Amino acid sequence: MSQMACAVVIPALNPGAELIDYVRELLARGVPYVVVVNDGSGAAYTRVFDGIRTLPGCVVLKHDVNRGKGCALKTAFRHILADPTFAEITGVVTADADGQHHIDDVLRLIAQTASDTENIQLGTRNLRQEHVPKRSKLGNRLTSFAFHLLYGARLEDTQTGLRGFPRALLPWCLNIPGDRFEYEMNVLIRAVHDHVPFRETEIQTIYYDNNAGSHLRTVRDAWRVFIILMSGLGKYTAAAAISAVLDIGIFWVSYRFLFAKLPEATCFLAATVLARVLSSLVNFTLNRRYVFKSLRKSADSMMRYYILWLCQMLASYLGLLGLQAVIRIPAVVLKACVDIVLAVVSYQVQMRWVFHKKEKNAV
Repeated sequence: MSQMACAVVIPALNPGAELIDYVRELLARGVPYVVVVNDGSGAAYTRVFDGIRTLPGCVVLKHDVNRGKGCALKTAFRHILADPTFAEITGVVTADADGQHHIDDVLRLIAQTASDTENIQLGTRNLRQEHVPKRSKLGNRLTSFAFHLLYGARLEDTQTGLRGFPRALLPWCLNIPGDRFEYEMNVLIRAVHDHVPFRETEIQTIYYDNNAGSHLRTVRDAWRVFIILMSGLGKYTAAAAISAVLDIGIFWVSYRFLFAKLPEATCFLAATVLARVLSSLVNFTLNRRYVFKSLRKSADSMMRYYILWLCQMLASYLGLLGLQAVIRIPAVVLKACVDIVLAVVSYQVQMRWVFHKKEKNAV
């Protein structure tokens, strides 16, 4: 039980009869419990779930209507935490119902989850192989690239469904938003934000009939994943917006009134410096506490932040001055355009250097 003290959770929508044999083999190989969630499957699939329910160590939970993979996972997590039967379970491994996670790989993730109380375990597929369907290969490459660009963590397979969670993380999982396929991406984003480490383990890459059995709706669910990737930047965007409004407001007051009698170049410089000084104090506090949740010492983060701040201020000033020489539109408009570009660059520098502290995550 010490190496197999994990339950396997399988969300299922209209599964084939082979799911019964898959669950039976898991049990025969030493898995103590399997929890299958019937996520609103049609009446024709009742016999599949009835067959699983009769197996010792199996629990079948049911949604009357399809509520999505994320919701099905949460239903299973709640049941495991609440049912005394699972009191000795030290972790949970999630697997898909389409048979694309080999039994050997599931057992490897179980062993790692049972012995590792800190990391989220990720079963990573090699999606560069020839037999991988093009839509899966392209989708995973794009999301992996975007995830690394936006959150600084390099993952080979952001959409793997084979994952292991220590029991202590299940309440944390329940507080993560998302009811459908986007939930799994949300888990990764929250893990990076909350400094929850993860460990990747390469698994077999199996696709049956060009992945025809997948319930992933290519366009709709890809859009959901894109939205959730971008929404993870909501706090940074909000902090940047607050600081930008403050910066622009102080700049306008400064160059129109406080420094209006100075030569144009000097006026712009003085107004830029004053605006940056005041707005940066607000931005630093918001980013450190709420966006990056930095584990660095405040003094260390502040020193790095103000090195970046100085470079950004000079870039803003020089960019404004250069554009003003060739484009005669209001200076405030030009400054806003320059600062939008600088904000994108600044996010990357803050994430990877200013507030970054090397954790166990692959970053």
